[in-house]
Amino acid sequence: MGLNLASTVIESAERRPANVAVRLGGIELTYAELNDRSARMATLLRERGLQQGDRVGVMLPNVLEFPIAYYGVLRAGGIVVPMNVLLKRREIAFYLEDSGAKLLLAWHGFGDEARGGADDAGVETIEVEPESFAELLGDCEPTTEIADTDEEDTAVILYTSGTTGKPKGAELTHFNLARNSEISYLTTSEIKEGDVVLGALPLFHSFGQTCTMN
Repeated sequence: MGLNLASTVIESAERRPANVAVRLGGIELTYAELNDRSARMATLLRERGLQQGDRVGVMLPNVLEFPIAYYGVLRAGGIVVPMNVLLKRREIAFYLEDSGAKLLLAWHGFGDEARGGADDAGVETIEVEPESFAELLGDCEPTTEIADTDEEDTAVILYTSGTTGKPKGAELTHFNLARNSEISYLTTSEIKEGDVVLGALPLFHSFGQTCTMN
Protein backbone atom coordinates (compact mmCIF):
# COMPACT_ATOMS: atom_id res chain seq x y z
CA MET A 1 0.00 0.00 0.00
CA GLY A 2 1.42 3.38 -1.00
CA LEU A 3 2.32 5.91 1.71
CA ASN A 4 4.88 8.69 1.91
CA LEU A 5 5.12 10.57 5.20
CA ALA A 6 5.85 13.81 3.31
CA SER A 7 2.29 13.74 1.96
CA THR A 8 1.21 15.29 5.27
CA VAL A 9 2.94 18.53 4.26
CA ILE A 10 1.22 18.58 0.86
CA GLU A 11 -2.19 17.86 2.40
CA SER A 12 -1.73 20.55 5.07
CA ALA A 13 -0.71 23.09 2.41
CA GLU A 14 -3.82 22.26 0.39
CA ARG A 15 -6.11 22.65 3.43
CA ARG A 16 -4.59 25.69 5.14
CA PRO A 17 -1.86 27.22 2.94
CA ALA A 18 -1.63 30.50 4.86
CA ASN A 19 -1.54 28.94 8.34
CA VAL A 20 1.81 29.03 10.14
CA ALA A 21 3.52 25.63 10.12
CA VAL A 22 6.78 26.46 11.90
CA ARG A 23 7.99 29.46 13.88
CA LEU A 24 11.50 30.24 15.11
CA GLY A 25 11.77 33.52 16.98
CA GLY A 26 10.23 36.12 14.69
CA ILE A 27 10.55 34.02 11.53
CA GLU A 28 7.60 31.95 10.29
CA LEU A 29 7.00 29.41 7.56
CA THR A 30 3.46 28.84 6.35
CA TYR A 31 2.33 25.42 5.18
CA ALA A 32 2.47 26.69 1.60
CA GLU A 33 6.07 27.86 2.10
CA LEU A 34 7.12 24.64 3.79
CA ASN A 35 5.53 22.67 0.97
CA ASP A 36 7.29 24.77 -1.68
CA ARG A 37 10.72 24.68 -0.04
CA SER A 38 10.63 20.96 0.68
CA ALA A 39 9.67 20.43 -2.98
CA ARG A 40 12.69 22.50 -4.02
CA MET A 41 14.81 20.48 -1.59
CA ALA A 42 13.71 17.30 -3.37
CA THR A 43 14.83 18.82 -6.68
CA LEU A 44 18.22 19.80 -5.23
CA LEU A 45 18.79 16.29 -3.92
CA ARG A 46 17.88 14.69 -7.23
CA GLU A 47 20.23 17.08 -9.01
CA ARG A 48 22.96 15.84 -6.67
CA GLY A 49 22.26 12.29 -7.80
CA LEU A 50 19.92 11.03 -5.07
CA GLN A 51 18.05 7.89 -6.08
CA GLN A 52 15.03 6.34 -4.37
CA GLY A 53 16.13 4.47 -1.25
CA ASP A 54 19.37 6.46 -0.84
CA ARG A 55 20.24 7.66 2.66
CA VAL A 56 20.84 11.30 3.56
CA GLY A 57 22.40 12.44 6.83
CA VAL A 58 20.53 15.40 8.36
CA MET A 59 22.74 17.03 10.98
CA LEU A 60 20.69 20.09 11.91
CA PRO A 61 19.52 21.63 15.20
CA ASN A 62 15.91 22.73 15.79
CA VAL A 63 15.80 25.28 12.98
CA LEU A 64 13.35 26.00 10.15
CA GLU A 65 15.65 24.17 7.75
CA PHE A 66 15.16 20.86 9.57
CA PRO A 67 11.59 20.15 8.35
CA ILE A 68 12.50 21.51 4.90
CA ALA A 69 15.35 19.00 4.67
CA TYR A 70 13.45 16.15 6.34
CA TYR A 71 10.40 16.30 4.10
CA GLY A 72 12.51 17.13 1.06
CA VAL A 73 14.47 13.90 1.47
CA LEU A 74 11.26 11.89 1.85
CA ARG A 75 9.62 13.61 -1.14
CA ALA A 76 12.60 12.59 -3.26
CA GLY A 77 12.24 8.98 -2.09
CA GLY A 78 15.29 9.10 0.16
CA ILE A 79 15.75 7.91 3.73
CA VAL A 80 16.52 10.43 6.49
CA VAL A 81 19.39 9.68 8.88
CA PRO A 82 18.94 12.26 11.69
CA MET A 83 22.21 13.11 13.46
CA ASN A 84 23.00 14.97 16.66
CA VAL A 85 24.81 18.22 15.84
CA LEU A 86 27.24 17.57 18.72
CA LEU A 87 28.68 14.44 17.11
CA LYS A 88 32.43 14.48 16.52
CA ARG A 89 34.29 13.71 13.32
CA ARG A 90 34.85 10.02 14.09
CA GLU A 91 31.20 9.52 15.07
CA ILE A 92 29.93 11.37 12.01
CA ALA A 93 32.03 9.17 9.74
CA PHE A 94 30.67 6.05 11.46
CA TYR A 95 27.02 7.12 11.08
CA LEU A 96 27.50 7.92 7.41
CA GLU A 97 29.45 4.77 6.60
CA ASP A 98 27.19 2.46 8.59
CA SER A 99 23.99 3.86 7.06
CA GLY A 100 25.46 4.02 3.56
CA ALA A 101 24.56 7.71 3.26
CA LYS A 102 25.16 9.44 -0.06
CA LEU A 103 24.88 13.03 1.21
CA LEU A 104 25.16 14.99 4.45
CA LEU A 105 23.14 18.14 5.18
CA ALA A 106 25.11 19.86 7.94
CA TRP A 107 24.44 23.02 9.95
CA HIS A 108 27.10 25.66 9.25
CA GLY A 109 27.92 26.15 12.93
CA PHE A 110 29.30 22.61 13.11
CA GLY A 111 30.81 22.62 9.63
CA ASP A 112 34.39 21.63 10.48
CA GLU A 113 33.47 18.40 12.28
CA ALA A 114 30.79 17.59 9.70
CA ARG A 115 33.05 18.11 6.69
CA GLY A 116 35.84 16.12 8.33
CA GLY A 117 33.57 13.17 9.09
CA ALA A 118 31.96 13.31 5.65
CA ASP A 119 35.38 13.43 3.96
CA ASP A 120 36.48 10.37 5.94
CA ALA A 121 33.32 8.55 4.80
CA GLY A 122 33.61 9.77 1.20
CA VAL A 123 30.27 11.59 1.38
CA GLU A 124 29.33 14.93 -0.19
CA THR A 125 28.39 17.69 2.27
CA ILE A 126 25.80 20.41 1.70
CA GLU A 127 26.39 23.09 4.33
CA VAL A 128 23.19 24.68 5.59
CA GLU A 129 23.47 28.38 6.39
CA PRO A 130 20.09 30.14 6.30
CA GLU A 131 20.77 32.83 3.69
CA SER A 132 22.93 30.81 1.30
CA PHE A 133 20.69 27.76 1.71
CA ALA A 134 17.61 29.83 0.81
CA GLU A 135 19.42 31.06 -2.32
CA LEU A 136 20.40 27.50 -3.21
CA LEU A 137 16.79 26.33 -2.96
CA GLY A 138 15.59 29.40 -4.82
CA ASP A 139 17.61 28.31 -7.84
CA CYS A 140 15.72 24.98 -7.94
CA GLU A 141 12.31 24.39 -9.45
CA PRO A 142 9.93 22.62 -7.05
CA THR A 143 9.40 18.91 -7.67
CA THR A 144 5.62 18.63 -7.80
CA GLU A 145 5.41 14.84 -7.70
CA ILE A 146 6.14 12.86 -4.57
CA ALA A 147 8.11 9.62 -4.61
CA ASP A 148 5.98 6.48 -4.72
CA THR A 149 6.93 4.68 -1.53
CA ASP A 150 5.23 1.81 0.30
CA GLU A 151 4.01 2.13 3.87
CA GLU A 152 6.54 -0.53 4.92
CA ASP A 153 9.47 1.21 3.20
CA THR A 154 12.06 2.71 5.51
CA ALA A 155 11.63 6.47 5.99
CA VAL A 156 14.09 7.20 8.81
CA ILE A 157 17.11 5.44 10.31
CA LEU A 158 17.60 6.46 13.94
CA TYR A 159 20.77 5.49 15.77
CA THR A 160 20.79 4.18 19.32
CA SER A 161 22.94 5.84 21.96
CA GLY A 162 25.59 3.12 21.78
CA THR A 163 26.02 2.88 25.56
CA THR A 164 27.04 -0.80 25.44
CA GLY A 165 28.73 -0.81 22.03
CA LYS A 166 28.62 0.98 18.72
CA PRO A 167 25.32 2.73 17.88
CA LYS A 168 22.91 0.66 15.81
CA GLY A 169 20.57 2.01 13.17
CA ALA A 170 16.88 1.39 13.87
CA GLU A 171 14.71 1.52 10.74
CA LEU A 172 11.35 3.30 11.02
CA THR A 173 8.87 2.98 8.18
CA HIS A 174 6.56 5.60 6.72
CA PHE A 175 3.66 3.80 8.44
CA ASN A 176 5.51 3.66 11.81
CA LEU A 177 6.02 7.41 11.88
CA ALA A 178 2.63 8.35 10.44
CA ARG A 179 0.77 6.10 12.87
CA ASN A 180 2.79 7.23 15.89
CA SER A 181 2.03 10.85 15.06
CA GLU A 182 -1.64 10.09 14.51
CA ILE A 183 -1.89 8.37 17.90
CA SER A 184 -0.08 11.27 19.57
CA TYR A 185 -2.45 13.75 17.93
CA LEU A 186 -5.68 11.84 18.60
CA THR A 187 -5.14 10.36 22.03
CA THR A 188 -2.34 12.13 23.85
CA SER A 189 -1.90 15.75 22.81
CA GLU A 190 -5.45 16.55 21.66
CA ILE A 191 -4.07 19.28 19.40
CA LYS A 192 -6.64 21.59 17.82
CA GLU A 193 -6.32 24.03 14.91
CA GLY A 194 -4.64 27.20 16.09
CA ASP A 195 -2.75 25.51 18.94
CA VAL A 196 0.99 26.14 19.17
CA VAL A 197 3.30 23.26 20.07
CA LEU A 198 6.64 24.13 21.69
CA GLY A 199 9.34 22.07 19.97
CA ALA A 200 11.74 21.76 22.89
CA LEU A 201 12.60 18.15 22.04
CA PRO A 202 15.44 17.67 19.52
CA LEU A 203 14.09 16.98 16.06
CA PHE A 204 16.91 14.53 15.36
CA HIS A 205 15.16 12.23 17.89
CA SER A 206 11.98 10.25 17.17
CA PHE A 207 10.18 11.87 20.13
CA GLY A 208 10.64 15.37 18.68
CA GLN A 209 9.62 14.19 15.21
CA THR A 210 6.50 12.42 16.46
CA CYS A 211 5.19 14.80 19.11
CA THR A 212 5.93 18.12 17.42
CA MET A 213 6.96 18.06 13.77
CA ASN A 214 5.07 15.19 12.12
